[in-house]
Amino acid sequence: MIVSDYLDLYASARKKDKGWILDEIVVMTGWSRDHVRRLLAQLARRQESPPSEADRRCHREGKYSEEARASLERVWDWSGRQSGKYLAAAIPLLLDSLERHGSLTAGRDGYSPSVKEELLSVSPASIDRYLRYARSCDFAIRNVSTRRSHAPSADFLDFAGGENEAEPGFFVVDTVAHPGSTLDGDYAFTLNATCVHTGWVFTRSIADNTPERVVDLLQWSLDEITGIPFWVNAVELVNACDGVHGFVGSWAKELDIHYSPAVKDHQRDRLPEASRHQHLVHEYGFVNRYDTEEARQVLNQLWRVVNDRLNFFTPTRKPIAWVRDSAGHRKRIYDEPATPLDRLSGAGVMSPVQEAELITYRNSLNPARLTAEIARWQQRLQELTRPTR
Repeated sequence: MIVSDYLDLYASARKKDKGWILDEIVVMTGWSRDHVRRLLAQLARRQESPPSEADRRCHREGKYSEEARASLERVWDWSGRQSGKYLAAAIPLLLDSLERHGSLTAGRDGYSPSVKEELLSVSPASIDRYLRYARSCDFAIRNVSTRRSHAPSADFLDFAGGENEAEPGFFVVDTVAHPGSTLDGDYAFTLNATCVHTGWVFTRSIADNTPERVVDLLQWSLDEITGIPFWVNAVELVNACDGVHGFVGSWAKELDIHYSPAVKDHQRDRLPEASRHQHLVHEYGFVNRYDTEEARQVLNQLWRVVNDRLNFFTPTRKPIAWVRDSAGHRKRIYDEPATPLDRLSGAGVMSPVQEAELITYRNSLNPARLTAEIARWQQRLQELTRPTR
Protein backbone atom coordinates (compact mmCIF):
# COMPACT_ATOMS: atom_id res chain seq x y z
CA MET A 1 0.00 0.00 0.00
CA ILE A 2 1.44 3.42 -0.99
CA VAL A 3 0.43 5.09 2.29
CA SER A 4 2.30 2.55 4.44
CA ASP A 5 5.53 3.33 2.56
CA TYR A 6 5.33 6.90 3.80
CA LEU A 7 4.27 6.07 7.37
CA ASP A 8 7.68 6.20 9.04
CA LEU A 9 8.69 9.32 7.12
CA TYR A 10 5.40 11.05 7.99
CA ALA A 11 5.62 10.11 11.66
CA SER A 12 9.17 11.49 12.05
CA ALA A 13 8.67 14.63 9.90
CA ARG A 14 8.25 18.09 11.28
CA LYS A 15 4.84 19.72 10.96
CA LYS A 16 5.82 21.89 7.99
CA ASP A 17 7.30 18.87 6.18
CA LYS A 18 4.17 16.73 6.58
CA GLY A 19 2.37 19.00 4.10
CA TRP A 20 4.52 18.03 1.10
CA ILE A 21 4.26 14.32 2.09
CA LEU A 22 0.48 14.59 2.01
CA ASP A 23 0.64 16.44 -1.33
CA GLU A 24 2.83 13.73 -2.87
CA ILE A 25 0.46 10.94 -1.78
CA VAL A 26 -2.55 12.91 -3.06
CA VAL A 27 -0.92 13.28 -6.49
CA MET A 28 -0.17 9.55 -6.71
CA THR A 29 -3.54 8.28 -5.42
CA GLY A 30 -6.07 11.01 -6.24
CA TRP A 31 -7.40 10.87 -2.67
CA SER A 32 -8.17 13.96 -0.63
CA ARG A 33 -5.71 15.24 1.96
CA ASP A 34 -8.13 14.46 4.79
CA HIS A 35 -8.53 10.87 3.61
CA VAL A 36 -4.76 10.37 3.40
CA ARG A 37 -4.29 11.91 6.83
CA ARG A 38 -6.87 9.56 8.36
CA LEU A 39 -5.23 6.51 6.76
CA LEU A 40 -1.81 7.51 8.11
CA ALA A 41 -3.27 8.01 11.58
CA GLN A 42 -4.98 4.61 11.48
CA LEU A 43 -1.76 2.86 10.41
CA ALA A 44 0.15 4.61 13.17
CA ARG A 45 -2.35 3.45 15.81
CA ARG A 46 -2.10 -0.15 14.61
CA GLN A 47 1.71 -0.06 14.95
CA GLU A 48 1.52 1.32 18.46
CA SER A 49 -0.66 -1.46 19.90
CA PRO A 50 -2.72 -4.32 18.52
CA PRO A 51 -6.45 -3.66 18.55
CA SER A 52 -8.48 -5.11 21.40
CA GLU A 53 -11.46 -7.37 20.92
CA ALA A 54 -13.76 -4.40 21.52
CA ASP A 55 -12.01 -2.29 18.88
CA ARG A 56 -11.53 -5.01 16.30
CA ARG A 57 -14.10 -4.73 13.52
CA CYS A 58 -15.63 -8.17 13.20
CA HIS A 59 -17.26 -9.52 10.10
CA ARG A 60 -21.02 -9.26 10.54
CA GLU A 61 -22.77 -12.56 10.07
CA GLY A 62 -25.85 -12.46 7.88
CA LYS A 63 -29.19 -12.79 9.59
CA TYR A 64 -30.28 -15.47 7.13
CA SER A 65 -28.45 -18.68 6.29
CA GLU A 66 -26.90 -19.47 2.94
CA GLU A 67 -29.54 -22.17 2.45
CA ALA A 68 -32.31 -19.63 3.01
CA ARG A 69 -30.77 -17.22 0.52
CA ALA A 70 -30.47 -19.96 -2.12
CA SER A 71 -34.08 -21.00 -1.53
CA LEU A 72 -35.18 -17.37 -1.69
CA GLU A 73 -33.60 -16.98 -5.12
CA ARG A 74 -35.40 -20.07 -6.41
CA VAL A 75 -38.75 -18.92 -5.02
CA TRP A 76 -38.16 -15.45 -6.51
CA ASP A 77 -37.54 -16.97 -9.93
CA TRP A 78 -40.64 -19.18 -9.71
CA SER A 79 -42.75 -16.21 -8.62
CA GLY A 80 -42.00 -14.30 -11.82
CA ARG A 81 -39.15 -12.28 -10.23
CA GLN A 82 -41.28 -9.99 -8.14
CA SER A 83 -39.88 -7.09 -6.13
CA GLY A 84 -39.48 -7.39 -2.37
CA LYS A 85 -42.72 -5.72 -1.31
CA TYR A 86 -44.77 -8.10 -3.47
CA LEU A 87 -42.71 -11.24 -2.94
CA ALA A 88 -42.88 -10.87 0.86
CA ALA A 89 -46.68 -10.92 0.63
CA ALA A 90 -46.69 -13.89 -1.76
CA ILE A 91 -44.12 -16.10 0.00
CA PRO A 92 -46.58 -17.94 2.33
CA LEU A 93 -48.80 -18.88 -0.62
CA LEU A 94 -45.83 -19.77 -2.83
CA LEU A 95 -44.18 -21.99 -0.22
CA ASP A 96 -47.41 -23.89 0.43
CA SER A 97 -47.91 -24.51 -3.29
CA LEU A 98 -44.28 -25.43 -3.96
CA GLU A 99 -44.25 -27.86 -1.02
CA ARG A 100 -47.59 -29.37 -2.06
CA HIS A 101 -46.24 -30.20 -5.51
CA GLY A 102 -42.79 -31.33 -4.39
CA SER A 103 -40.75 -28.48 -5.85
CA LEU A 104 -39.56 -27.66 -2.32
CA THR A 105 -38.91 -30.71 -0.18
CA ALA A 106 -37.30 -30.84 3.26
CA GLY A 107 -33.84 -32.36 3.02
CA ARG A 108 -33.36 -31.52 -0.66
CA ASP A 109 -31.34 -28.60 -2.06
CA GLY A 110 -30.84 -27.17 1.42
CA TYR A 111 -34.54 -26.67 2.13
CA SER A 112 -35.77 -27.47 5.65
CA PRO A 113 -38.39 -26.34 8.19
CA SER A 114 -35.89 -23.87 9.64
CA VAL A 115 -35.24 -22.42 6.17
CA LYS A 116 -39.00 -22.05 5.69
CA GLU A 117 -39.22 -20.08 8.95
CA GLU A 118 -36.45 -17.80 7.71
CA LEU A 119 -38.24 -17.20 4.40
CA LEU A 120 -41.52 -16.43 6.14
CA SER A 121 -39.82 -13.84 8.34
CA VAL A 122 -37.74 -12.05 5.70
CA SER A 123 -38.63 -8.40 5.14
CA PRO A 124 -39.18 -6.73 1.73
CA ALA A 125 -35.97 -4.69 2.15
CA SER A 126 -33.95 -7.81 2.96
CA ILE A 127 -35.40 -9.60 -0.07
CA ASP A 128 -34.28 -6.80 -2.37
CA ARG A 129 -30.86 -6.69 -0.72
CA TYR A 130 -30.20 -10.44 -0.95
CA LEU A 131 -31.45 -10.57 -4.55
CA ARG A 132 -29.42 -7.59 -5.71
CA TYR A 133 -26.91 -9.69 -7.64
CA ALA A 134 -29.56 -11.96 -9.16
CA ARG A 135 -31.51 -8.89 -10.31
CA SER A 136 -28.41 -7.40 -11.92
CA CYS A 137 -28.23 -10.49 -14.17
CA ASP A 138 -31.93 -10.32 -15.03
CA PHE A 139 -31.90 -8.46 -18.34
CA ALA A 140 -32.77 -10.97 -21.06
CA ILE A 141 -36.32 -11.85 -20.01
CA ARG A 142 -37.62 -9.61 -17.25
CA ASN A 143 -41.28 -10.57 -16.79
CA VAL A 144 -41.38 -7.99 -14.01
CA SER A 145 -42.52 -4.39 -13.69
CA THR A 146 -45.17 -5.16 -16.29
CA ARG A 147 -48.14 -2.90 -16.73
CA ARG A 148 -51.33 -4.91 -16.68
CA SER A 149 -53.37 -2.36 -18.58
CA HIS A 150 -53.50 0.93 -20.40
CA ALA A 151 -54.12 3.82 -18.01
CA PRO A 152 -57.93 4.17 -17.70
CA SER A 153 -59.53 7.45 -18.69
CA ALA A 154 -60.61 9.87 -15.97
CA ASP A 155 -64.30 9.37 -16.88
CA PHE A 156 -64.00 5.59 -16.56
CA LEU A 157 -62.23 5.89 -13.21
CA ASP A 158 -64.99 8.21 -11.97
CA PHE A 159 -67.62 5.69 -13.05
CA ALA A 160 -65.72 2.80 -11.41
CA GLY A 161 -65.24 4.79 -8.19
CA GLY A 162 -67.67 6.14 -5.65
CA GLU A 163 -70.37 3.62 -4.84
CA ASN A 164 -68.73 1.13 -7.26
CA GLU A 165 -65.32 1.34 -5.57
CA ALA A 166 -65.56 -2.02 -3.81
CA GLU A 167 -67.24 -3.93 -6.64
CA PRO A 168 -65.16 -5.96 -9.13
CA GLY A 169 -66.00 -6.14 -12.83
CA PHE A 170 -64.78 -2.83 -14.24
CA PHE A 171 -62.38 -3.79 -17.01
CA VAL A 172 -59.90 -1.90 -19.15
CA VAL A 173 -59.40 -3.91 -22.37
CA ASP A 174 -56.23 -3.21 -24.34
CA THR A 175 -55.94 -4.18 -27.99
CA VAL A 176 -52.25 -4.91 -28.55
CA ALA A 177 -50.99 -5.44 -32.09
CA HIS A 178 -48.11 -7.76 -33.01
CA PRO A 179 -46.70 -6.11 -36.17
CA GLY A 180 -43.01 -6.28 -35.25
CA SER A 181 -41.24 -3.36 -36.88
CA THR A 182 -43.79 -2.61 -39.60
CA LEU A 183 -47.57 -2.18 -39.72
CA ASP A 184 -47.80 -3.54 -43.27
CA GLY A 185 -49.79 -6.71 -43.97
CA ASP A 186 -51.81 -8.87 -41.61
CA TYR A 187 -50.73 -9.80 -38.10
CA ALA A 188 -52.20 -11.06 -34.83
CA PHE A 189 -53.76 -8.97 -32.08
CA THR A 190 -54.00 -9.67 -28.36
CA LEU A 191 -56.84 -8.45 -26.15
CA ASN A 192 -55.85 -8.02 -22.52
CA ALA A 193 -58.67 -7.28 -20.05
CA THR A 194 -57.73 -6.06 -16.54
CA CYS A 195 -60.13 -5.41 -13.67
CA VAL A 196 -59.23 -2.04 -12.17
CA HIS A 197 -60.35 -3.08 -8.66
CA THR A 198 -58.90 -6.59 -8.34
CA GLY A 199 -56.13 -6.75 -10.95
CA TRP A 200 -57.66 -9.89 -12.47
CA VAL A 201 -56.45 -10.36 -16.04
CA PHE A 202 -57.80 -12.19 -19.06
CA THR A 203 -55.59 -12.35 -22.15
CA ARG A 204 -56.27 -13.91 -25.55
CA SER A 205 -54.86 -13.52 -29.06
CA ILE A 206 -56.94 -13.34 -32.24
CA ALA A 207 -56.03 -13.48 -35.93
CA ASP A 208 -56.95 -9.86 -36.74
CA ASN A 209 -58.72 -6.77 -35.43
CA THR A 210 -62.02 -7.20 -37.25
CA PRO A 211 -65.14 -6.17 -35.26
CA GLU A 212 -66.62 -9.66 -35.41
CA ARG A 213 -63.54 -11.33 -33.92
CA VAL A 214 -63.25 -8.76 -31.14
CA VAL A 215 -66.91 -9.14 -30.16
CA ASP A 216 -66.71 -12.94 -30.31
CA LEU A 217 -63.71 -12.90 -27.99
CA LEU A 218 -65.38 -10.53 -25.54
CA GLN A 219 -68.45 -12.76 -25.49
CA TRP A 220 -66.26 -15.81 -24.88
CA SER A 221 -64.51 -14.00 -22.01
CA LEU A 222 -67.81 -13.85 -20.11
CA ASP A 223 -67.80 -17.63 -19.65
CA GLU A 224 -67.16 -18.26 -15.95
CA ILE A 225 -65.18 -21.44 -16.68
CA THR A 226 -62.94 -20.48 -19.60
CA GLY A 227 -63.00 -16.71 -19.16
CA ILE A 228 -63.59 -14.23 -16.35
CA PRO A 229 -65.13 -15.91 -13.28
CA PHE A 230 -67.25 -12.93 -12.22
CA TRP A 231 -69.69 -10.55 -13.83
CA VAL A 232 -68.41 -7.75 -16.05
CA ASN A 233 -70.08 -4.44 -15.17
CA ALA A 234 -68.19 -2.05 -17.43
CA VAL A 235 -65.64 -2.12 -20.24
CA GLU A 236 -63.29 0.54 -21.58
CA LEU A 237 -61.91 -0.75 -24.87
CA VAL A 238 -58.69 0.75 -26.21
CA ASN A 239 -58.76 0.17 -29.98
CA ALA A 240 -57.79 2.04 -33.14
CA CYS A 241 -60.79 0.96 -35.25
CA ASP A 242 -64.07 2.90 -35.17
CA GLY A 243 -65.89 -0.12 -36.56
CA VAL A 244 -64.75 -2.20 -33.59
CA HIS A 245 -66.04 0.43 -31.17
CA GLY A 246 -69.44 0.43 -32.90
CA PHE A 247 -69.79 -3.36 -32.75
CA VAL A 248 -68.61 -3.60 -29.14
CA GLY A 249 -70.91 -0.75 -28.13
CA SER A 250 -73.93 -2.60 -29.52
CA TRP A 251 -72.83 -5.84 -27.87
CA ALA A 252 -72.38 -4.14 -24.50
CA LYS A 253 -75.75 -2.40 -24.73
CA GLU A 254 -77.55 -5.72 -25.27
CA LEU A 255 -75.91 -7.15 -22.13
CA ASP A 256 -76.42 -3.98 -20.05
CA ILE A 257 -72.65 -3.47 -19.74
CA HIS A 258 -71.42 0.11 -19.48
CA TYR A 259 -69.15 0.80 -22.47
CA SER A 260 -66.49 3.46 -22.85
CA PRO A 261 -64.51 3.65 -26.13
CA ALA A 262 -60.90 4.84 -26.13
CA VAL A 263 -58.88 5.51 -29.28
CA LYS A 264 -55.43 3.98 -29.67
CA ASP A 265 -52.61 4.43 -32.15
CA HIS A 266 -51.19 0.99 -32.95
CA GLN A 267 -47.91 2.68 -33.83
CA ARG A 268 -47.25 2.27 -30.07
CA ASP A 269 -47.22 -1.51 -30.53
CA ARG A 270 -44.41 -1.67 -33.07
CA LEU A 271 -40.69 -1.35 -32.57
CA PRO A 272 -39.07 0.70 -31.17
CA GLU A 273 -41.97 2.42 -29.37
CA ALA A 274 -43.40 -0.75 -27.83
CA SER A 275 -40.14 -1.62 -26.07
CA ARG A 276 -40.61 1.36 -23.75
CA HIS A 277 -44.14 0.62 -22.50
CA GLN A 278 -43.48 -2.54 -20.41
CA HIS A 279 -46.99 -3.83 -21.03
CA LEU A 280 -47.37 -7.44 -19.91
CA VAL A 281 -48.24 -8.53 -23.48
CA HIS A 282 -44.92 -7.19 -24.74
CA GLU A 283 -42.92 -8.28 -21.69
CA TYR A 284 -44.11 -11.89 -21.84
CA GLY A 285 -44.85 -12.19 -25.57
CA PHE A 286 -42.03 -9.92 -26.79
CA VAL A 287 -42.27 -7.25 -29.47
CA ASN A 288 -42.12 -9.58 -32.45
CA ARG A 289 -44.26 -9.99 -35.55
CA TYR A 290 -46.79 -12.82 -35.28
CA ASP A 291 -48.76 -13.44 -38.46
CA THR A 292 -49.32 -17.22 -38.56
CA GLU A 293 -51.91 -19.50 -37.01
CA GLU A 294 -49.22 -21.45 -35.19
CA ALA A 295 -47.86 -18.28 -33.59
CA ARG A 296 -51.35 -17.33 -32.42
CA GLN A 297 -51.86 -20.76 -30.87
CA VAL A 298 -48.53 -20.54 -29.07
CA LEU A 299 -49.46 -17.08 -27.78
CA ASN A 300 -52.70 -18.41 -26.34
CA GLN A 301 -50.87 -21.27 -24.64
CA LEU A 302 -48.54 -18.67 -23.15
CA TRP A 303 -51.39 -16.43 -21.96
CA ARG A 304 -53.04 -19.36 -20.20
CA VAL A 305 -50.10 -19.90 -17.87
CA VAL A 306 -49.27 -16.19 -17.57
CA ASN A 307 -52.84 -15.44 -16.44
CA ASP A 308 -52.67 -18.26 -13.89
CA ARG A 309 -49.46 -16.82 -12.44
CA LEU A 310 -50.79 -13.26 -12.32
CA ASN A 311 -54.27 -14.04 -11.00
CA PHE A 312 -53.34 -16.59 -8.33
CA PHE A 313 -49.75 -15.90 -7.24
CA THR A 314 -48.88 -12.27 -8.06
CA PRO A 315 -49.99 -9.60 -5.54
CA THR A 316 -50.99 -6.12 -6.62
CA ARG A 317 -51.44 -2.87 -4.74
CA LYS A 318 -54.38 -0.52 -5.13
CA PRO A 319 -54.21 3.27 -4.61
CA ILE A 320 -56.54 4.34 -1.82
CA ALA A 321 -55.82 8.01 -1.03
CA TRP A 322 -53.66 11.07 -1.50
CA VAL A 323 -51.80 12.65 1.43
CA ARG A 324 -49.18 15.36 1.82
CA ASP A 325 -45.71 14.66 3.17
CA SER A 326 -43.73 16.86 5.54
CA ALA A 327 -42.60 19.05 2.62
CA GLY A 328 -46.18 19.60 1.44
CA HIS A 329 -45.89 17.40 -1.66
CA ARG A 330 -48.77 15.13 -2.63
CA LYS A 331 -48.09 11.45 -2.01
CA ARG A 332 -50.06 8.44 -3.18
CA ILE A 333 -51.07 5.91 -0.52
CA TYR A 334 -51.57 2.24 -1.43
CA ASP A 335 -53.13 -0.68 0.38
CA GLU A 336 -51.29 -3.87 1.32
CA PRO A 337 -50.33 -6.21 -1.55
CA ALA A 338 -52.87 -8.96 -2.28
CA THR A 339 -53.43 -11.38 -5.15
CA PRO A 340 -56.38 -10.82 -7.51
CA LEU A 341 -58.04 -13.96 -6.13
CA ASP A 342 -57.73 -12.65 -2.57
CA ARG A 343 -59.21 -9.31 -3.62
CA LEU A 344 -62.03 -11.07 -5.44
CA SER A 345 -62.77 -13.22 -2.38
CA GLY A 346 -62.77 -10.15 -0.16
CA ALA A 347 -65.31 -8.42 -2.40
CA GLY A 348 -67.90 -11.08 -1.61
CA VAL A 349 -69.32 -11.28 -5.13
CA MET A 350 -68.79 -15.03 -5.58
CA SER A 351 -70.87 -17.88 -4.25
CA PRO A 352 -69.19 -20.23 -1.74
CA VAL A 353 -69.16 -22.97 -4.36
CA GLN A 354 -67.50 -20.77 -6.98
CA GLU A 355 -64.92 -19.48 -4.48
CA ALA A 356 -64.10 -23.05 -3.41
CA GLU A 357 -63.65 -24.06 -7.05
CA LEU A 358 -61.18 -21.24 -7.67
CA ILE A 359 -59.21 -22.07 -4.52
CA THR A 360 -59.12 -25.74 -5.53
CA TYR A 361 -57.86 -24.75 -8.98
CA ARG A 362 -55.19 -22.50 -7.44
CA ASN A 363 -54.06 -25.36 -5.20
CA SER A 364 -53.63 -27.53 -8.30
CA LEU A 365 -51.12 -25.06 -9.75
CA ASN A 366 -47.38 -25.37 -9.21
CA PRO A 367 -45.55 -22.01 -9.56
CA ALA A 368 -42.36 -23.83 -10.60
CA ARG A 369 -44.21 -25.65 -13.37
CA LEU A 370 -45.88 -22.42 -14.50
CA THR A 371 -42.45 -20.81 -14.80
CA ALA A 372 -41.15 -23.74 -16.85
CA GLU A 373 -44.18 -23.61 -19.15
CA ILE A 374 -43.83 -19.88 -19.66
CA ALA A 375 -40.18 -20.33 -20.61
CA ARG A 376 -41.07 -23.17 -22.99
CA TRP A 377 -43.74 -21.18 -24.85
CA GLN A 378 -41.51 -18.10 -24.98
CA GLN A 379 -38.74 -20.17 -26.52
CA ARG A 380 -41.18 -21.48 -29.11
CA LEU A 381 -42.23 -17.92 -29.98
CA GLN A 382 -38.60 -16.98 -30.49
CA GLU A 383 -38.11 -19.99 -32.76
CA LEU A 384 -41.14 -19.03 -34.85
CA THR A 385 -39.84 -15.49 -35.37
CA ARG A 386 -36.23 -16.48 -35.98
CA PRO A 387 -35.28 -15.83 -39.62
CA THR A 388 -34.80 -19.00 -41.69
CA ARG A 389 -31.71 -19.49 -43.85
